[in-house]
Amino acid sequence: MSNPFHLDLYPDLEPFIDGVTVPVQGLDNRVCPIGDHYKNEAIYFTEGRWEGKRVRAELQELQHADSGRKYAEVDRRSIDPPPVVLLRLFERTPTGQYGYLENEVSNYENVGTMGLLCAVDLIPDIESSSGDYHLPPGVQNFSFTENPVPESEIARLTMNVLIGSKVVQPHLIELHGQKNLMFVFSDLAVRNLGYFRLRYRFFDLFSTAVPGKDTTIQAECIGGRFKVFSTKDFPGLQVSTDLTKRLSAQGVPLNVRNSERKLKTRKQDRTQPTLN
Repeated sequence: MSNPFHLDLYPDLEPFIDGVTVPVQGLDNRVCPIGDHYKNEAIYFTEGRWEGKRVRAELQELQHADSGRKYAEVDRRSIDPPPVVLLRLFERTPTGQYGYLENEVSNYENVGTMGLLCAVDLIPDIESSSGDYHLPPGVQNFSFTENPVPESEIARLTMNVLIGSKVVQPHLIELHGQKNLMFVFSDLAVRNLGYFRLRYRFFDLFSTAVPGKDTTIQAECIGGRFKVFSTKDFPGLQVSTDLTKRLSAQGVPLNVRNSERKLKTRKQDRTQPTLN
């Protein structure tokens, strides 16, 4: 399926690399973090679907991958279970000189999903990593919990090591009797061994917060840790989660397993020849 956000549809804007956003060929890449203070905060929009409103977006990882098999050109295996991120939207209205009231969108069926996107980045968890991941020359060692990973390193890993659909649109999914907007990353794979996390970033292509500026990252969250194994060490695939099954039943293209899939190992025939 072709992606509707091609660069040639927006000739008045120029794509760029900001050290955070990784360009994806054929996709709109003009995502600009105008300032960290905007992320997960209420933003006043001057254009687009939220024009004249102050809206706060929130991302929550509902399901993170536990493991994956190292990617190879002839043996591509996605991390499993597929990461799923919930999007929540809140409209903030002033109640007085200093106060405000914040209400979540009551019906997500009324929120048009065109232009709502979530991008994913790959972050190494060096603190617990073991495998063939090595820091590039000149980059200091760091841990996920104590020292932030350099953005240049995240960009490099996302571009060269993370494989699959890194920018997705939301699905409208019924869960607990309510409709929700969820981003599903169904085909991500990793070229390197070791421990990793995913960083999710949400933005709306068709809403403008600051006139003359590019798309604003409205929310972000960092997901749980997962491990990428070599083929010989990979423990196999587990039974699909209830959430994965629910998503599949509502039309999200996912592989569903009702039983575990262990790697088959070839047993050597050690039968001794019979002596006559």
